[in-house]
Amino acid sequence: LAEVTSSVENRTHRVPGVTARAVVNYMLRNPFPGDHGAAFANIRPHYRLSLDVGDNGRLCRVEDVGVSIRFVVTLPVAVDRERMSSRVRAAWDGFASFARRHEETHKQSYLSCARAFVSNARAATATSCSDLRTEVREMFNEARRSCEARQRPFDRQQSVAVRRLTLFDMAGY
Repeated sequence: LAEVTSSVENRTHRVPGVTARAVVNYMLRNPFPGDHGAAFANIRPHYRLSLDVGDNGRLCRVEDVGVSIRFVVTLPVAVDRERMSSRVRAAWDGFASFARRHEETHKQSYLSCARAFVSNARAATATSCSDLRTEVREMFNEARRSCEARQRPFDRQQSVAVRRLTLFDMAGY
């Protein structure tokens, strides 16, 4: 049976500046347009559902189901990193590492949601294959919506945590 597969397309959000204040001010004034507003980094999942069903005479059952997710991950990159002081560079690196971990956590959450969907979809049956296809697609859409809603509380918690990083402290925020 098909499983959950994924790939990642990495993109960058270029951030100029050599001081903590300059890079933080730039990011606040020129944020990445995230899915739910201004962001320092972002991950966008693009899904593809594969589904095969079969009729055994009485019931239609899922024979194969899979989800492929292509993640587009955008992370901040310091344009002037080499010109930063060692203290600012270390603070930037801490921030960049935080952003990478944040987006990786989202990725793992999306994959977990997809695996749960596949498990649930495998158990689905219907009296007609047309009805089963419709039911599984509705399950898929609901799983995507539910998973997206699951990301928001994490983002709210992390938006507080990011402001406590050394880079933001050095910038006076």
